[in-house]
Amino acid sequence: MKKQERALVTGGAGLIGSHVTDFLVREGWWVRILDNLEPNTHKRGKPAWINRDAEFVQGDLRDRGTIENALRDIDVIFHQAAYGGYMPEMAKYVHVNSLGTAQMLEIIREKNLPVQKVIVASSQAVYSEGAGECAKHGLVFPRVRPVKQLQRGDWSVRCPICNEPTTSVPTPEENGLWLNQG
Repeated sequence: MKKQERALVTGGAGLIGSHVTDFLVREGWWVRILDNLEPNTHKRGKPAWINRDAEFVQGDLRDRGTIENALRDIDVIFHQAAYGGYMPEMAKYVHVNSLGTAQMLEIIREKNLPVQKVIVASSQAVYSEGAGECAKHGLVFPRVRPVKQLQRGDWSVRCPICNEPTTSVPTPEENGLWLNQG
């Protein structure tokens, strides 16, 4: 009989991490989620969409003891945890994303853990420019600004329909609405 695969999904309460978790559970994996429930992302605390068939651990990627415990008996890591979008806190951004990830890799090496794979992904990249509010078209999801536009010093994020500047708004995660945009 084949051993059940065991996964750790860091950032598993987030949009992409929660979908990764759901997929793995559906495929018969045992899953542990590690998420710090960052208040800027999870204003209402632990989301209701977290898969009940996964073990949930609330903890910070920067805390060595938390990471050591989360890595216990894990075969594959789906590393979705990241701090982003809040650039006034640049030191925290680097500390979580770079140093937190490096610490996790060091622990795997130091403890000689049987982790077979670490799959690192970025959820922020798939949002492109994020959501925007267009005066004419309402909620829109602009494409990445062209290099030529940026070279002209035009930093505006423009509506994909009328090309007018938009106002940045939070990207909604409900129902993957942003996925259906051009």
